[in-house]
Amino acid sequence: MPFVKVTPDAKSAEELAEEEVVEPKHPQISLNARKTLDGKIMVMDHRDIDIVIDTEGKKIITFPKEEMSDEVYQTQNNYFHYLAEKGVIDRASVHGGEVFASIQATYPAAIDEGISPAQLVLLSTYKFIEEEKPRFETEEFYENEIEDWYTYPTPEDSTPLGQIPEKPEKGTISPFSPYYRSGYYPAE
Repeated sequence: MPFVKVTPDAKSAEELAEEEVVEPKHPQISLNARKTLDGKIMVMDHRDIDIVIDTEGKKIITFPKEEMSDEVYQTQNNYFHYLAEKGVIDRASVHGGEVFASIQATYPAAIDEGISPAQLVLLSTYKFIEEEKPRFETEEFYENEIEDWYTYPTPEDSTPLGQIPEKPEKGTISPFSPYYRSGYYPAE
């Protein structure tokens, strides 16, 4: 059984000061994760996908957060490619899941008894999400800036009403052209 420590409440500063400082043997990570009734671990930190780690079935399943798109599929592909590069999963095990738009892969049991495969999957997932964070921040910044640019344009990006005079004819097709009237009048 993998070692996953869930802390419901943070300790106060006094309690932490009283405790003996012990260097952790293993890397410490913090994820927005939940455990399901059947023991699966759901990691909810990623912006595009939810990641479910089935420790008994040794499976990793990804689901889109909202709707399926090319961007979500690319994220799922990048995640499994990252895990395959790190040696966590076998590339041949990656395939479409039983639920629409889900992708899943299996991870092997560890040969070394001192290594927990589930902990390695969690650590690799954490590192993948950390690598993706700059992309999230850039996309969010861009979306906010574009929205502000459209709704609150600067004086050099806008034209006050009435500054550009109207012309009697606009465009390249004259209203007297047969092509202009062909949709409304019979051609002459």
